[in-house]
Amino acid sequence: MRWLVILALVACSKSDDKPAETKVEKPHHHEDRHDPAQAPALALAVTTGGATTTWGADRFAVVPKLAGAASDGEARDTWSLRELVHAHVGATARVTAVKSADATRAISEAEWNDAARTPILHTTRRGTLKFRWADKDGAWGETVLKDVTGLDVAN
Repeated sequence: MRWLVILALVACSKSDDKPAETKVEKPHHHEDRHDPAQAPALALAVTTGGATTTWGADRFAVVPKLAGAASDGEARDTWSLRELVHAHVGATARVTAVKSADATRAISEAEWNDAARTPILHTTRRGTLKFRWADKDGAWGETVLKDVTGLDVAN
């Protein structure tokens, strides 16, 4: 009888052999608009005719800022890429490519000369630059390139 009681206790205390279900979390999409604001460290590696120079905040200060706001309504420092290049390279200069650490976005001559759109650079909350186009009314289009680090310019 004693053996039956022990056997019953062992049988009742046996754990379930099913593995515990693990919860798989989806990766979180990072929104930089939720990051704390940082002062931008304006710097672009600009290549013209095979020579590369770095444009800092002093080069941006020469060009008037455009009105601009992010999707959350927060104001951003925004510049016309055309005005920036024309002020520092020449009136006939044009950007042929915008670069980040991960990608390069070519700009055709037709895109550059399209009077209905303005190529713009603007700061982000993280202190980096983004490239996108604005329409003739100043409304921003989708981001073309994040974390812009350089430009290729033809004169």
